[in-house]
Amino acid sequence: MAATLIGVLAGSLLTSRANRTHWSRDKQIDACAAIVAESTRIQLALRRAWRHGDAVDWVPWNVALGTVWLVGSPAVVAAAATMDQVFWDHRDQFIQQTATSETAWKEARDRMETARLDFINAARLHVDPRHSRLTQVPVSRPPLPGSRQGLPSTGRAAPDTSRA
Repeated sequence: MAATLIGVLAGSLLTSRANRTHWSRDKQIDACAAIVAESTRIQLALRRAWRHGDAVDWVPWNVALGTVWLVGSPAVVAAAATMDQVFWDHRDQFIQQTATSETAWKEARDRMETARLDFINAARLHVDPRHSRLTQVPVSRPPLPGSRQGLPSTGRAAPDTSRA
C-alpha cells in the first residue's frame, strides 16, 4: 500500500511539473507571436504617421513587450529590447514627419525588419534549439522606387518581384 501511495504521489508530481512546463512554453510562444505581430503593426503605423500624419498607438506594443519580459528567456528579451530600441531610434523622424526621403524610410525599415528577424531567430532557438536560423525577413515586398533590392545590413536579397 505504501508503494502505491508513493507511486501516486510521484506520478502527481511529475504530471504537475509537465503541465507547468507545457503552460510556460505555450505562454512564451504566445508572447513571441504577439511581439512579431505588434512589431509589424508598429512598423506600418510609423509609415502611415510619416506619410499621412496618423497617430501611432504604442499601447499594444508595450503590452507585448511586458508580456515577453515576464515569460521570455534572456536572449528573447534582449532581442525584443533591440527591436524596441530600433523603433525609438526612428520614431521621431516619422511621427514628426522630419524624414526627408524614401531612402530614410528604407534604412529604417531595413533595421526594423532585421531586428524582427533576429527576434524571430532568438525565439525559434529558445522554443526548440534544433531549429535552424532563418535568413530572410518575414515579409515579401517589392523594393521602394529607385532603391536596390535586399537588406544591405545583412546581405539578404529580397525576392524578385519584377514579374509579379
